[in-house]
Order: sequence, then C-alpha cells, then structure tokens
Amino acid sequence: MFLSNLSIKRPIFAAVMMLALVTLGIFSYRRLAIDMFPDVEIPVVSIVTKFPGSSPETVEREVSKPIEEAVNPFPGSNM
Repeated sequence: MFLSNLSIKRPIFAAVMMLALVTLGIFSYRRLAIDMFPDVEIPVVSIVTKFPGSSPETVEREVSKPIEEAVNPFPGSNM
C-alpha cells in the first residue's frame, strides 16, 4: 500500500527512484566478477528416428522406445 500510495501522490519521485534502482542494478551487474556467474550446462540429446512406410505407433514401439531406454540411464536425463 505504501508504494502504490507514494506512486499516486508523487509520480515523478517514484519514477526517479525506479530509474535510480535500475541504474544501480546495471552498474552493479557490469562490475560483477566472472567467477560469480554460475557454470550452467544444460544437457541435451536430440535423436530423430525415421522408419519409412510404417505407422507412428510402430515407429514409437520398434525404434523410439528402444533408443529412449538406451539413452535414459545417462545422468541428468529426464525422459
């Protein structure tokens, strides 16, 4: 309630405060050391299966399921 009342009663003051916070955030982000960034690696496996002349159910049962079961034991896979 305090922030909304302040923004309604003094919109220029609220805008200047927001601009100051954004500027401070950008300045702080630029000074952030590289060793503070997290090392994130998203594991991705992409497999395309084709079985010409067969139905989608057959491709899933005969080709895709065995491949998924073979790939699934890898650490970090969420299938």
